[in-house]
Amino acid sequence: MRTAVSHPVLALASLGIGVAIAVVVTLLSRGSDRGGGTCRAALIPAYVAPHELAALVHSPNRPRMVIVNPDSGPGLHEARAYGDAVRALQAAGVRVLGYVPTGYGGRPLTEVLADVRRYLSWYRVDGIFFDEASSDAALLPYYRALGRAARGAGGATVVLNPGVPPASGYFDVADVVVTFEGTHAGYADAMQATPEWLRRMRPDRVAHLVYGATRAQAQDAVAGAAAGYVYGTSGAMPNPWRILPAYLRDEEEALAAC
Repeated sequence: MRTAVSHPVLALASLGIGVAIAVVVTLLSRGSDRGGGTCRAALIPAYVAPHELAALVHSPNRPRMVIVNPDSGPGLHEARAYGDAVRALQAAGVRVLGYVPTGYGGRPLTEVLADVRRYLSWYRVDGIFFDEASSDAALLPYYRALGRAARGAGGATVVLNPGVPPASGYFDVADVVVTFEGTHAGYADAMQATPEWLRRMRPDRVAHLVYGATRAQAQDAVAGAAAGYVYGTSGAMPNPWRILPAYLRDEEEALAAC
């Protein structure tokens, strides 16, 4: 037997004001529970050849951020094929970041900033992904200088990758901070050890990068992550980001379920 279902608005009208408000709040909160209350996306370290980079435009799932890395940085000479791939991604609505290593705060600022300028001049990227970032509060002045210089040169988005929870001041430097980079085997324990202050951070300020993951493990990481940007790959050390996983589309579809 089919049971009649009353319209939610009419049902609320028969309740007291206080009860009605409580019901509305409950309904809204239930609607925002999926995906941690935010639409999540992938942050993809795509350290791949230009044709593989350009092929990412065919994915139906956006928005996303993609990191381009021609030669452990921009290289010494402009590569037209990478420029074409970057423009194709941007035309598809993808934010593209240039990979720049910082040597955990030990690389001279002049060298780092030269890489930033090359990316912005040659490839017109949307921002910079500072890799090998320190997590130590003592090195915050170094990263503050990098963040200011990158934005001043035209890099609108700044992402830092310490790969672990850093001193909280790093969130004043960057738009997004990678607080986990590691294998799926260590992911659950790392999440359990997340500092309380970081748990309260807005998800869209946090990214997790998981490698050595099967399709099922990547889906598991996506399902359990509190971060606004999550990416899992089957790639392994010494360079897990040199390939794109065969399950990338499935992974992004799971991220989009918000």
